[in-house]
Amino acid sequence: MTLCIVWRDGSNIKFVSDSRISVGSMATSDIGIKVVRIPFNISGPDGPGDGLPPISCGDLGMAFAGSALGVLMVKEALAELLFSMQAVPVFRNDYGMDAIADFVFRAYEVISRDLCKTICENGCTSFVFAGFCATQNKLRAFRMETDKQNKHHIYEVLTKDTDLEIFGSGAPAARLLIKNGARERDIIDVIQRVIDASSVPSVGGNIQYGSFVGTKFQPAGVAKLSDRDELGDSGVHYWRGPLDLNGSDFDQAEGLTPNFPMLDLIR
Repeated sequence: MTLCIVWRDGSNIKFVSDSRISVGSMATSDIGIKVVRIPFNISGPDGPGDGLPPISCGDLGMAFAGSALGVLMVKEALAELLFSMQAVPVFRNDYGMDAIADFVFRAYEVISRDLCKTICENGCTSFVFAGFCATQNKLRAFRMETDKQNKHHIYEVLTKDTDLEIFGSGAPAARLLIKNGARERDIIDVIQRVIDASSVPSVGGNIQYGSFVGTKFQPAGVAKLSDRDELGDSGVHYWRGPLDLNGSDFDQAEGLTPNFPMLDLIR
């Protein structure tokens, strides 16, 4: 399941995906949250209780493809572990993206190995993550994946401007549509065309998007103009995966309402 595209746009790195996941052996559902922000903190050798601020902190942006169960387990484990890391005293200066990627890969390898032993290739998961590298002073990205032999791989990607990574079951269809030098709206239009294509049933749901603002990763919903509803009215919907943040479930005069950034796909 899935189609994800991650690309370098100058000094920024941007993510886009669909929302479809597999449920059981045959069913699908468009409820997946595949473009996510995971904060990280790295404390000095004395540990997080020394009263000093982290020696490095920021966000990782991530996009996932593959087994829904594998994605869930990897996301949950990384969200907890990355929030509190500690530099080893001997390697105090080793807290850039290479060190973070090594840390992430060790966790990913354990989870993927055990999961794939249980459900074979159905547990295979691949993902791309990016973050600000404090040692190289730029955004860097890495890709991790598990093959059908349960072998785990990691490599740096998006090292040059306009580089892009396309992965997931919809990748072959997207590669046929995408042009050299494609810009952001071109890439978004490609993923929408694959979502709309009946020939690629494993890709569907709403587009998800994310990009960096400085060192912070900002996921975003998409603003789309709806078809006419049962009352004959049309309107703007703010989709974050399966959630319509401008729909009746969240449109209320009291209590809390969403304050989530949106990518305008109406224009």
